[in-house]
Amino acid sequence: MILLDRSMFLSGRRLVLFGVVAGIVVIIVLLPAILDSLSGQGITNVKFALSKVQYVGVDDSNKTVSLNVIFAVLNPTDKALTTSRIDYLLLANDTRLGNGTISFEDIPLNGRPQLYPERIVYIPSTFKFTQSITTSQIYTRLKNDPTAASHTNWSVMGQAQIDSAFTTLPKSFHSSLP
Repeated sequence: MILLDRSMFLSGRRLVLFGVVAGIVVIIVLLPAILDSLSGQGITNVKFALSKVQYVGVDDSNKTVSLNVIFAVLNPTDKALTTSRIDYLLLANDTRLGNGTISFEDIPLNGRPQLYPERIVYIPSTFKFTQSITTSQIYTRLKNDPTAASHTNWSVMGQAQIDSAFTTLPKSFHSSLP
């Protein structure tokens, strides 16, 4: 009967071979998850909707109306995501009021709005527009009746940057409120 020496069985070459085989198995098992994370699959399924537009006030000296625009963001994926920027165009009764931006680009990822899986997150934005030839009717209406905001047809269109652990992808959206 021949006894095998353990040191002979676990030689340097065999340890390297076992390590390479284990590494290949790990890559084969984890590759689909890694590629899914890198491709951003599912990020484009995030849904943006205009939740509410609230009247804040009028600055008569600057002839400016302030509004609070609230977005409802649904993340239907199973991954936690975030957003770094939302650019949008706001319309009231089909009248273009102007562009707005919400930016979190200078904030670390953990401080940005978290878009949790299967949850709706509300993101507010302060929006100001100035009285002009095209916005005069909306300006006067809101100035004379602060409750007019709840009886106005609001719509928004824009683009948001959706961030996952490995990718950032743009997401276009359009939404209206009666």
